[in-house]
Amino acid sequence: MAVSAAAPAAPHTAAFTTALVAEDLAVDVGVAPEGAGWQGEPGQSAFVPYIVLFPSPGSTDGDLGDPNAYLDYETQATVVGATAGQVEQVMDKVKAALVGRQLAVAGRNSYRVQLGEGGRPITRDDTVQPPEYYASALFRLRTGPA
Repeated sequence: MAVSAAAPAAPHTAAFTTALVAEDLAVDVGVAPEGAGWQGEPGQSAFVPYIVLFPSPGSTDGDLGDPNAYLDYETQATVVGATAGQVEQVMDKVKAALVGRQLAVAGRNSYRVQLGEGGRPITRDDTVQPPEYYASALFRLRTGPA
C-alpha cells in the first residue's frame, strides 16, 4: 500500500465557506467580504455583519501503512459587527451552521465539525470609529480518504 500525500486544506476551507454562505452569511477567507460592513457613512448607515475565516493547513494522522490518511483541519471564524449583540447573534448562526454537521469535502469522507477550544470573546475595537466589535471561535474537522 502506498503512502498517500497529505490532503490539501483548500477543499476544507471551501466546505466551510459553502456551509456559511448557504445560511446567507457574509463570509470570505482572510479579508472582509465584499458588500459587508458599513453600507454608507460609518455610524450613520446600516452595518452588515460578516465572518472572516483564517484556515490552518491542518495536520495529518494515520497508521504506519498510511500516516497521512487523515487530515485534522482547523479554521478560525472571526465575526465582526457594529454591536456586541450583533456579533453574538451571528456567532450563534455560525455555530448552528457548522457544529455537528458533516461538511462535503471534495474527495474526502468527513467527520462532524467540532467547536475547538480557544477563540476570542466579544471585544470592542476602538481603533476604528465608530467602534466595532468582534469575536472568534475555532472549528475543527477531521477527514479521511473517500
